Amino acid sequence: MSEYWYSNMMVETPKQSLSFTCVFFDVDGTLVDSGGAVIDTFVEVLTEYRLPVPSREHLRRHVGPPLWSSLLELGTPKDMLETVIANYRSRYHERFLDPPLFEGIDQVVKDLSAAGVAMATATSKQEPLALAQLEHLGLLDHFTVVAGATPDPACTKATVLRDALARLGAAGADTSRPVLVGDRHFDIEGGRAVGVPVIGVGWGYASEGELDGADAFAADPAALSRLLLPH
Repeated sequence: MSEYWYSNMMVETPKQSLSFTCVFFDVDGTLVDSGGAVIDTFVEVLTEYRLPVPSREHLRRHVGPPLWSSLLELGTPKDMLETVIANYRSRYHERFLDPPLFEGIDQVVKDLSAAGVAMATATSKQEPLALAQLEHLGLLDHFTVVAGATPDPACTKATVLRDALARLGAAGADTSRPVLVGDRHFDIEGGRAVGVPVIGVGWGYASEGELDGADAFAADPAALSRLLLPH
């Protein structure tokens, strides 16, 4: 893919069409502006169990990663982890359909679909929630596969991405030149583990410098469109 890609460079526009045959999207922080709902749920759950409640700005970094790793990092004792996760999921289920799409990302998805580019999700959100969310937001019909995390703590972004690749290939899509679009270092690490290049996006929840290892960077959905679609 070297002729199509800008390895470890932060760019907004390519010199030529990158000609991807399929695109994998992270959900939280890439398609959906779910930060408020996730942070509200963390605050409620941490408060209920009398665990330290950091600032909302600090909690932003926990929008997107696997839930178990975030709760451990936030000070949840291992012997309480299953109980706290169950409580979190119950509370989040009441509000997960509230967050909107990031402005402009719906048009990118629709343009890719119109161009015949196969798409799948590769999200750390549990798969049933990702399905319901995309349906609620009117994007489900544009995705051939919706792949998400299982409750197993061993399920990583790489696990989900491998599953998404296999399912997309089984559906008859051309997976010869894939790319993953995401907003966190977990996306970069997952893509690297599977051998899929990653475009980092500037509108999600990454901390400063977190996306430096991405293969390319899109500051906004218009820049992402220029990377993904021939113009």
